[in-house]
Amino acid sequence: MDYKALNYDFPPYRPPNESTSALIRASRGCPWNKCLFCTMYKTLKFKPRPVEEVKEDIDKAAKIYKGARTVFIADSDSLVMKDIEEIIRHIKLRFPDIDRITSYARAKTLMKLGVERLKRIREAGLTRVHVGLESGDKETLEFMQKGATPEEMIAGGNAAREANLELSFYILIGAGGTDRLEEHAVESARVCNEVNPNFIRLRTLVVQRGSLLGEKKNSGYYKPTSPMDKLKEVKMFIENLEVNQCELASDHFTNNIWVDNKVVYRGVYGRLPQEKQDMLDILDHTLDFLSTIEGEILDATILYERGMIHSL
Repeated sequence: MDYKALNYDFPPYRPPNESTSALIRASRGCPWNKCLFCTMYKTLKFKPRPVEEVKEDIDKAAKIYKGARTVFIADSDSLVMKDIEEIIRHIKLRFPDIDRITSYARAKTLMKLGVERLKRIREAGLTRVHVGLESGDKETLEFMQKGATPEEMIAGGNAAREANLELSFYILIGAGGTDRLEEHAVESARVCNEVNPNFIRLRTLVVQRGSLLGEKKNSGYYKPTSPMDKLKEVKMFIENLEVNQCELASDHFTNNIWVDNKVVYRGVYGRLPQEKQDMLDILDHTLDFLSTIEGEILDATILYERGMIHSL
């Protein structure tokens, strides 16, 4: 096959669990693009792509990703597009055997679209949305410039669930820094409890060079948490979770903790509430172990600052 003839606008970002998905870029950039911690789309102005252009890419992708079982729609918030249902239906046409079509979405977008529009999007073929909750703490959300309140996060999440869309919430471990650690953990759990998402995915915050958060950190307005504090935060978050039939995953290497160049913690995974205690036991065991060692405890933030990892 002449893959050069099949070149298409390949999206630069996708969630780790979409690594085997066919990737379709319906829009470029992020319509919000103000979050302090994010550097993903800062050089792009948000722009929905022409529908016919996207359809051509879908046709090409169908030849490249033969046998794909899942499709992911990028960039950051393509559900704002007025013709998104037409794009999703074309994906279904060209990938007739897929099990899942997913997309990033802002909670505030889901709230504004409302249940009835989201139902139409679901009927077109979308099955799951990935939403960056980041925090359920009002002050942390304001500081990080997420552009949504906890109650708007809840409203958007509930709209997606009522429309029968699977919902994956992302929690940013360390987002509250040392000053808001407890509030960030407890309130993030509260929002999750109010919505009961299908998935909760943990990401550890790494203050990236060139980010607006980096400027806040250098000025002393944001104080990063230590590796031990991050574990305590995860434990507090899980202790306060009261969700049902929800899968929690630490599916990103930034959640790892190293001692003497060896990974001693790779995060926690499990079904809630069934495996809640198992995850808490792992966290307790890890905290106990780390409190007794003499070697230096490292997380992704420290390794990034030292130039030992470059890509996140």
